[in-house]
Amino acid sequence: MLARVGVMALLMAIFPARFSIQAQSARDPAPHFIISGTSTVRAWSCPAQGVTKVIAGKSSQPVPGFPHGVQTVEVRIPVKAIACEDAMMVEHLRDALNEKTYPEIVYQMTEYTLTGADTAQANGKLTITGVTKPIRLDVKLSPSSNGVRSVGETSIDLTQFSIVPPVIWQGLLKVGKDVRIRFDALLPPSERAGGFHE
Repeated sequence: MLARVGVMALLMAIFPARFSIQAQSARDPAPHFIISGTSTVRAWSCPAQGVTKVIAGKSSQPVPGFPHGVQTVEVRIPVKAIACEDAMMVEHLRDALNEKTYPEIVYQMTEYTLTGADTAQANGKLTITGVTKPIRLDVKLSPSSNGVRSVGETSIDLTQFSIVPPVIWQGLLKVGKDVRIRFDALLPPSERAGGFHE
């Protein structure tokens, strides 16, 4: 498996990133992600799309579309939905994430605090390759007639999720252990919350 991960890293180095996160449609509830990182050769980036499940709160801090706040938000990213530039790169990425055993990356928000008129700090759990770790997200909120749009980013350490950053070419190419995740998601208002939205 390490050899396959090494090939993935090589492809990341050969094919430069050409992706940027696009402004999300006001009617598009599917969360969009950009997963990116570095290597000793060049940076890499892969977009992905997930699904969300929102459960409205009863007495939490109100946010647009949720007068009683939000109890939890769950985001699922199918590993097969991570779309890198090259088909072979996608294959090795799925191997590295052990897609057959762990087909999804899952985030679940457990609590949040409004830090400004349009910002919040969300605490939750992130599960990758069967390993769950706490994670904090800084989120910018934009009101919409279709709910609230949340945009932000965070960084994770791959080694904390039992993923070994590849080292190939006898150490000439090393993939960095720190990965950045940028997200853009539209959370539907409370009357439509409660189910998964793709």
